[in-house]
Formats: sequence, structure tokens, C-alpha cells
Amino acid sequence: MSSALGFQTVWFGVLPLPDLLAADGDLGQRLVTVHVTLNYLLAALVVLHAAAAFKHHFVDRDDVLTRMLPGRRS
Repeated sequence: MSSALGFQTVWFGVLPLPDLLAADGDLGQRLVTVHVTLNYLLAALVVLHAAAAFKHHFVDRDDVLTRMLPGRRS
């Protein structure tokens, strides 16, 4: 996305990475849309996963969350 939009990508502010794509504004904007969509999808999956864990804990009253704690034995 950065390459298509004409921006140099620098890894941790130290190592400049080569451009993977030639500068192309239309492709860059499509990649921005894909990037934003995937970000919202990932956020929704995280929220859904947390909601399912809380459902197990508060509604089903099983020990799913307590089994995930470190140092706990079944």
C-alpha cells in the first residue's frame, strides 16, 4: 500500500525497504480500502472472541477462563 502510494517504507525507522509496487494512485487507494476493511474485520473478531469467553464465564458458568490462567491446575 505504501509503495503504491509513493511512500518509502522504513522498518523500525532504521532499514528502508524496497518498493514492492510501482507508484499507482488508484491501486494505492484500493489497497487502503482493503487495509481498513481487514482492520475492522480483525477488531470485530477480537470483540466476538472476548464476548464468547465472557458468555462461557457468566452464562454457561464453566471454567474456560480459569483454565487459561497461568499456574492453574485442572
